[in-house]
Amino acid sequence: MPGAAESAACTKAVVSVPADAPLPDGVNTTTGYRMERYRSPVPEVLPGAETTDTERVIELLAAGDVVFIDVYPPTGLGPDPLEGFWVTNEQHSNIKGSTWLPEVGRGFIDEAHTAYFQRNLQLLTGGSKTVPLLFYCTADCWQSWNAAKRAILWGHENVFWYPEGTDGWQDHNQPLVEAKPVNFLGE
Repeated sequence: MPGAAESAACTKAVVSVPADAPLPDGVNTTTGYRMERYRSPVPEVLPGAETTDTERVIELLAAGDVVFIDVYPPTGLGPDPLEGFWVTNEQHSNIKGSTWLPEVGRGFIDEAHTAYFQRNLQLLTGGSKTVPLLFYCTADCWQSWNAAKRAILWGHENVFWYPEGTDGWQDHNQPLVEAKPVNFLGE
């Protein structure tokens, strides 16, 4: 039988909250999203999603049936308007097998970014709203919270949120791989 510390660790690994739960501090009550200061402490849960820790993410990755989506926002000029590749001046690494969809976790995303996000969710899930999706960024990054919430509002039924992101992954000695963002124009 697990001890108190082990039980606490187990219950922290998986936290599900109903989608209609109250919004956490820092979330704009009009939009329902965090609109600024994305790099700041995040809440412990995301209503409508399963909040996971690194051990659970390792299990989900091994199972192979969850789509991993990295929403890390790169520095740079954004997507090239003619060719769609992302103009960034930094290298980024993420969890092996992840799809990197930059800038879809801002509090407000314009029509082009909304189309980019929806098009890629459609491609990654084969159009099924039941395919499990796991969203992450870095630790204390609201963009993964916002992106996962957006997917929930669009009807995706199996959403996981990994608030520790790539920082937590590295803290647990898990490997990262070089990442390239998905072309903005879908080419």
